[in-house]
Amino acid sequence: MSPPILEIDGLHLGYATRTGTAAALRDVHLSVDAGESVGIVGESGCGKSTLLKAVMGVMPPNAAIEKGAIRFQDIDLVTADPVVWRRARWSGIAMIAQSALNALNPVMRVSAQIAEAILAHENWPRDKVRARIRELFEMVGVDSSRIDDFPHQFSGGMRQRVLIAMALALRPPVLLADEPTTALDVIVQDQIFRRLNQLQEELGFAMLLVTHDLGLVIENCERIVVMYGGMIVEAGPTAQVIAAPAHPYTLGLYNALPRLGAAVEPISIPGRPPDLERPPAGCRFADRCPFAQARCRTDPPMRDIAPGHWARCHRTDEMEALRPAALDPDTWERAADTATTTDPDIIKRI
Repeated sequence: MSPPILEIDGLHLGYATRTGTAAALRDVHLSVDAGESVGIVGESGCGKSTLLKAVMGVMPPNAAIEKGAIRFQDIDLVTADPVVWRRARWSGIAMIAQSALNALNPVMRVSAQIAEAILAHENWPRDKVRARIRELFEMVGVDSSRIDDFPHQFSGGMRQRVLIAMALALRPPVLLADEPTTALDVIVQDQIFRRLNQLQEELGFAMLLVTHDLGLVIENCERIVVMYGGMIVEAGPTAQVIAAPAHPYTLGLYNALPRLGAAVEPISIPGRPPDLERPPAGCRFADRCPFAQARCRTDPPMRDIAPGHWARCHRTDEMEALRPAALDPDTWERAADTATTTDPDIIKRI
């Protein structure tokens, strides 16, 4: 088998704050094969977007990679010369930003913005650049006569297509998509993902999709990565993970997903993610977990469930028996009551 085109190995990243360091990413292991679609899902603040920014090398000034590796085509970008990372950015690893309205410069024509990305890597004449921009517009389903329009002249869905065109300008083998359909209605969302999937089939790039919408990952990704509190808690083939979740947080996310014909209403997970400046000992989900035990105050191991499927939980071998209880809203409410009314070392057992 050929090596992964993108591999993240034991990545630790922290944000320096006035009161300490926020452990934004801890022990992150992730690989993406050429042409593969991998979805990263989790609540806001769990580290998804931070991970993409780390891969791109566009972290804010107060962020620092403390240890670990980010390998692109077998080159560790963390230890490589900064010039290597800059060359890989956009020509090797490109990104569709979360909000097209914020990502595009409002006072520059979109053709100038795409040309800027191309000319940072290629010494092309003006006519070749403009021909490429027209080709990209047609590729993403926008009339090429509009390449000289300003961002405000496009609808939200069209602006998002412009961002996709910009990301694909240099035919990168890896595409990072950070909530690419945020604030778009479901019809436009579907159109965007149909186009992305079609382009991926035609061009063969790998895609790492970040979203809080589990349904988008189920529909569009072969593998799923579940993040919580800056850590990956479960990963594996999407169909397998959804059919048999091995971590309580994955169970909670799936139960919160509206589904036609479901026997029960969506169940929310009470509580909120942990404070990453003062993360709890052991499993970071323990305070919200209805199945937590005293041993959950120690770091859970990464356990293999099946080939390519693993989870970070002490109770993976019991999960089949615990899944029916997770379908009861009272199970989650009792966990929330316990977290707020008892000593933290006395955790509810089910």
